[in-house]
Amino acid sequence: MASVERRKVQKTGSSSFIVTLPKEWVDAVGLKSGDYVYIYEHGGRLVITPGTFEIGQLQATIRVFSEARIEEIFRTIVAFYLAGYTNLTVSFDSSLQNLAKKISDLKSMVRIKLAGIEVIDETYNTISFKILLDLRELPLESSLRRLHLIVSNMMRDSLSSYKSGDKALAEAVIQRDDEADRFHFMIVRELSMALLDVKVMHDLGLSSPVETINYRIIARNLERIADHSVNIAKNVITYGKPSSMADDIYNLGVSLIDLLNSAMGSLYKLSRQDAEEVIQKTRETVSRIDDLVAKVVVANIPDREKAFHIMVLDSLRRITRYSNGIAETSINIKSSKVSSIDIK
Repeated sequence: MASVERRKVQKTGSSSFIVTLPKEWVDAVGLKSGDYVYIYEHGGRLVITPGTFEIGQLQATIRVFSEARIEEIFRTIVAFYLAGYTNLTVSFDSSLQNLAKKISDLKSMVRIKLAGIEVIDETYNTISFKILLDLRELPLESSLRRLHLIVSNMMRDSLSSYKSGDKALAEAVIQRDDEADRFHFMIVRELSMALLDVKVMHDLGLSSPVETINYRIIARNLERIADHSVNIAKNVITYGKPSSMADDIYNLGVSLIDLLNSAMGSLYKLSRQDAEEVIQKTRETVSRIDDLVAKVVVANIPDREKAFHIMVLDSLRRITRYSNGIAETSINIKSSKVSSIDIK
């Protein structure tokens, strides 16, 4: 239907009300007399979908005509994955070199980074994927809790490697980033599907597109915290164990794990007061980080070690701000669910 129609609500019997469905829409979706429809309530609105409605099997094609890097092709696959596509074919120009290796490397990267995607067809210059995620088996809150756990453990291990100079532990943090990416991409795909289909939004327990977008922000902030945990680990591999000042910076970093957990706790409980406490603590934490940076700058240590400490502190500052963003977004989510909030 191209326009909004105004239809009268009529009473039938003693307690029921009816409204007729537009014939154009009924014909377009293939309904007939006696069929069922689903009715979903979202924010005071009713949404009607056919009983047999499913999201269309969206097909995407990537055609590669140059010696593009595998990472470049993979980023395009991720874009389609996040947009809700269910079938994806990558076709390489047959004149390109080392096609077998390109396809093999691409398959490996896709399987490591993306959940629920399988190869369903392959030729010497094409590969076809199908995304088989079942949203009913992936509750949004469970996925977020899992990503939160991965990220907080990455933070803890990256800080431990920084204090001890344990490069093996730092390498493990870097490897674990693939798992964080998998859950992040999976959550964003779920949220994209919710924006495409109100039934998916209902199944995920979301009340509106606004709430969906806010959860997208939280998932992104968690993923960025994981990235900065990786940055700390990479610096450990580059610089080794610091000779001084590590204890103060490590203790500050450990307090940020508690800050992240508190921010996520405010989301799980939808507690505005808990979120406000996190926001206040982030302000205090940024001030502490600035003080430590100033101490590092004037410290009687080699410039190489100063650079190491300052890069770690920069990552900790960013982690603090992302935790603050999670707390602020939890307030936004609460406000999208209720029409009245008491500030005491």
